[in-house]
Amino acid sequence: MAYRIIKLRNSKIRPHKAFVSPEFDASTVLVADQFDYVELWLKRNSNIESVLFWQQSKNFYKASQMLPNESKTIASYYCMLNAAKALLSTKEITYSQLHGITGQSKDSRTSLANEISKIKGKGIFASLSKYFGADLSGKEVSLKDLLYNIPFVHRAYTVTYRGSQDLFIPIHNPHFVRQTKGSEAWFCAEIRDERFCSKKIFTKQRGWEIDVSQSPKFIIRRKRRFRWDTSRGSKKSNRISSLTKYHQKIRRDIKYIHGAQRLWYFKRNDREAGTLPWPTPALIFVAMHRLSELTRYDPKRLKRHFDCQHNWLLTEFINQATDNFIDQASSDITGHELMVPGYR
Repeated sequence: MAYRIIKLRNSKIRPHKAFVSPEFDASTVLVADQFDYVELWLKRNSNIESVLFWQQSKNFYKASQMLPNESKTIASYYCMLNAAKALLSTKEITYSQLHGITGQSKDSRTSLANEISKIKGKGIFASLSKYFGADLSGKEVSLKDLLYNIPFVHRAYTVTYRGSQDLFIPIHNPHFVRQTKGSEAWFCAEIRDERFCSKKIFTKQRGWEIDVSQSPKFIIRRKRRFRWDTSRGSKKSNRISSLTKYHQKIRRDIKYIHGAQRLWYFKRNDREAGTLPWPTPALIFVAMHRLSELTRYDPKRLKRHFDCQHNWLLTEFINQATDNFIDQASSDITGHELMVPGYR
């Protein structure tokens, strides 16, 4: 099928960091400090409550940077909690003041698989996860499975737990295209890592297929389509609305890692053991909540975790979690993509 690239303002449309209301035709914002930019944006566009929550998030973030990992989890969790409240307040989403998660250790053996979090039906987390398109009420999950499904620590996880399947496949040149003659449009991306250029892998991925017409390149595309109607009398607002709804669906499988470059990954959805179809911010939030509980209520057990083989995995998570969570919250609050100056 012949197709061409979809563009806005003469630029290729790519996946956006904002999950719900991305501004596809806005320029990338280069900022040295995301907290400062979002605070100014909130003062101009939102309410005083969201500003105060965001300022609290920033204060907890700064405090977390001065603490050792054994204590850092509490400040990091409250940084995320207040950022979540700022996001929900900005979107005028009502929520219970309960945190919405409770945790426990299954037995005395020191294992990430024994650190269990239970999701409640009400609370800040319930509203946050629903905002990102997932109703997780009543779910139980281990800290081990949470970390397995978080993209920015997945390499640390597979090094720690040898033999684990790679969940995240690097994608290149992700963008949207449309029929040359027609309004049918879809998302596609290139796989360059030969380990994953496999028909066997992608025939198992629900909702995705290989575009064999682009051989020898290994191009994957979403099976479902959306309308990008440019006929006379059509409206740009309708096209953007159609794209935005479609974009939310692909973001269930297309994941981002915060950094100086735009790094996108396809997350396998073939229901292998331990795979969780949860939004990344939800995974980060629950994992940090459980670690903060251990810091508060069972520091001896937390210390034993840091004395185990998975100490590097925990350290990587604790050191990167807040930056990744705040990056996502910043994009969803503003609708903008924020990058550090000098990004490539």
